Amino acid sequence: MKNLQTSILKIIAYSFLFFCACTAYAQNAKIKEADSLFKAKQYIQSLEHYQSVFDEKKYTPAMLLKMAYINEGLGKIGSTLYFVKLYYLASEDEQALKKAEEIAAKFKLSGYEVNDASRLQRWIAKNTLLIQMILILALFGIAFIIFTQRKQNQKPWGAFTALVLVMGMLFYSNNFYSLNSVIVTSDKTYLMDGPSAGAHVIAVISEGSLLHSMGREDVWLKVKWIDKEAYVKENAVKELSL
Repeated sequence: MKNLQTSILKIIAYSFLFFCACTAYAQNAKIKEADSLFKAKQYIQSLEHYQSVFDEKKYTPAMLLKMAYINEGLGKIGSTLYFVKLYYLASEDEQALKKAEEIAAKFKLSGYEVNDASRLQRWIAKNTLLIQMILILALFGIAFIIFTQRKQNQKPWGAFTALVLVMGMLFYSNNFYSLNSVIVTSDKTYLMDGPSAGAHVIAVISEGSLLHSMGREDVWLKVKWIDKEAYVKENAVKELSL
């Protein structure tokens, strides 16, 4: 019986590996075909192949960069900036950020302003896991201090306060602090003061504008726009995540 179970498990494992290998081969074939079309300057056809792979949640940095190039040639500013930003997430190539800022400046798009706050946000987004690990280590360190002080019959009020603060920071970073960004991909997109088509229009923004997502309510995204809270239809934007 055990031999039969082992054989079945092996068959399942090998079947899964074979399926993964076939899928990867098919995706690589699509990318190679798209690369050939791109090299032949058949950009529309190559974009269709790249998009097919991307829709399957697969990508390469080079593919994302080529998709940005093609969309720029087609005059699709929102999609251009979307793939430029994704390329940066995949490669951490600082030149991609400069390219995005140049395009945004050319078309006078909001959300790309470079200041101390945006630099801090970029650094936090890049080092989120490191920051959370440091906070967790700090919790253990403070807990040890509290244990030691109590053992010495001391009142660890300062350490206890620090413990509460670090726990609050960790809880906030895990549950409330969001740096998810979205790119507007529809021209003349309405920002509303509430998650409803009947709400008041705060502003009309252009395709390619960058917004910071703060949550979701039904088909609406809550976003930050010029230090204000607003709502935008989710089908008018694309989330910047891989």
